[in-house]
Amino acid sequence: MINLIYLLFLFFISLSFAKDEKKQNFSISLGVVSTTGNSETTTVRGNIDYAYKGEKWREYLKVSGLYGESKGEKTAERVEGWGRLERRFLPIFIFWDIIYYRNPFQGYEHSVGTGPGIGIYLFKNEKIYLSTSYYVYRMYNELTDKYTAPITNDTERYFLHHIEERFRIKFLENVKFKQKVIYKQTSRSSKDYFVTAENTLENKITKNLSLEISYNLNYQNLPVEENIKKLDTIFITSVKYTF
Repeated sequence: MINLIYLLFLFFISLSFAKDEKKQNFSISLGVVSTTGNSETTTVRGNIDYAYKGEKWREYLKVSGLYGESKGEKTAERVEGWGRLERRFLPIFIFWDIIYYRNPFQGYEHSVGTGPGIGIYLFKNEKIYLSTSYYVYRMYNELTDKYTAPITNDTERYFLHHIEERFRIKFLENVKFKQKVIYKQTSRSSKDYFVTAENTLENKITKNLSLEISYNLNYQNLPVEENIKKLDTIFITSVKYTF
């Protein structure tokens, strides 16, 4: 499964090289984060974003990671990767996603998933947009050695259904607010679900430089082990540079 994720990422990148450069967007950001929940520390997070936005086809890639260590002991580790190939039939769009996730503090050594989805823009103009989408992943999780899954032993396989809301509003020419909320329901049980929420305020300082303040929540109703906390939060202050 992990090899499939790598191949799909390379496929998306190869498509991008043939595109009109004027429609591409690439940015990097670096910021200070404060985590609470299973990991309580202050550290640094890096983030890389790429998007190609054509009239019909769109491609997205995002990789982020944070790591913390104190007195020789690991205090935080989180790696996320996400890719999407999207076809637009406005106001409807269809897509295929691939994801990678690692967070030993939540019990996940590796988590990979891929699958299709469909969405619709409920409202969209230059200042405001609101969209909702549904998609499903086939998930494969490898758990850390000290945790075991409630049904299997050290691995999990299931379908993960998503209902997502995305909202953005531009208050001023250089200030905008972005929100993404996702409800995730596994195929195993109605009680086995996740909720993530990302809220970001972005202030554009120059044409290429921006300051971002974000507050993210990650809730899991049935952690892989009873000693793992259900809610993790991350507060992020970062600087983003767009090429």
